[in-house]
Amino acid sequence: MKRTISLKLTLSQEQSDDLIETQLAFSNACKQTIPFVIENRCWNRVALHHLCYYKIRENIPSLGSQMVCNAFQKVCSSYKVLKIKKSQDVPSITFKDTASVHYDKRTYTLKGNILSLYTVNGRIKCGFKTGFFQLEYLKDSVVKEAELIRKGKRWFFNVVLDIPDVPIKKEGTIIAIDVGENNIATTSNGTIHGGGKLRHERDKFLERRGKLQSNGSQSARRCLKRISGIERRHVKKTNHIISKAIVKEAVEKDAKVIVLEKLTNIRKRIKGKKRIRSRLHRWSWYELQQFVEYKAQACGIDVVYVNPAYTSQTCSKCDCLGSRHKHLFKCSNCVSYQHSDRNAAINLLKLGESVVSSTAPVNMPMVMAV
Repeated sequence: MKRTISLKLTLSQEQSDDLIETQLAFSNACKQTIPFVIENRCWNRVALHHLCYYKIRENIPSLGSQMVCNAFQKVCSSYKVLKIKKSQDVPSITFKDTASVHYDKRTYTLKGNILSLYTVNGRIKCGFKTGFFQLEYLKDSVVKEAELIRKGKRWFFNVVLDIPDVPIKKEGTIIAIDVGENNIATTSNGTIHGGGKLRHERDKFLERRGKLQSNGSQSARRCLKRISGIERRHVKKTNHIISKAIVKEAVEKDAKVIVLEKLTNIRKRIKGKKRIRSRLHRWSWYELQQFVEYKAQACGIDVVYVNPAYTSQTCSKCDCLGSRHKHLFKCSNCVSYQHSDRNAAINLLKLGESVVSSTAPVNMPMVMAV
């Protein structure tokens, strides 16, 4: 399986200047490739090499041959993402001077805690900082392609690693995860992640965003962009923390499977006032599930997705329809009271157990006659 780790580079001013020159030359190579792509409707790397390699090398002599090929790779990848149809005109893609630089195994070397990078002024060697778990990934993996990214005065090198697959467990328990607006995630064991403190922080972001949007000045727009970045990083960090805690719980419970719900139309399923709807569009449950999935696979735990229909309306004890009010679920048939999110998570667990045991589940509660 593939993983991406981010290395924060430790550079001298001279090395940073070399990378800036390299970044500018690489960006120019991408820009000069675009007209050939549009004119020939071609985003095949080999075909582009035949069309414009010597022209690009002539125009940008400081950029090495392999880096020109890497520029072709980056341009082609950008166009393939667009999925252009035959009936459509080929659009022009803009590459900023600060665009990331694509490196392959010929243009960088990673040995121990030293990174060797190609620049237009020759190779540089530098140190880097990264997290403990990312260093663990480096030990038993094969390095693949990478991207050099500049953020202000800081440089990051994002490396794709090919990590040996961990065998999926054949025996063990199953846990399920319910996601929602009130609590970001709730496990079938009753562990709740999120809650009031997190909602309060999201409301503060929402309030500041509203004030800046109503201002409309240039400084307000700059501040809005900065606030959006802070909010996005906050969401990503929180999703990482929650996903790590979920997988840790799964490992402690000796789980072989984590059950997640299919997120189709989740924002339509959760009803509420304007503030609640705004919070819904500020959170990425898909990202949270992706984090849970890759962390679980690294521990040999499988992940299955089930249809969550009726899981919030059905009693997990007697399978009859009940009523939900905020955090409380009430069943009039068996006269039971449960935490609404845990009740939904237990219903997801039942569906997951059916999937794992290869018996087709039916998401249909029992309706008792009155």
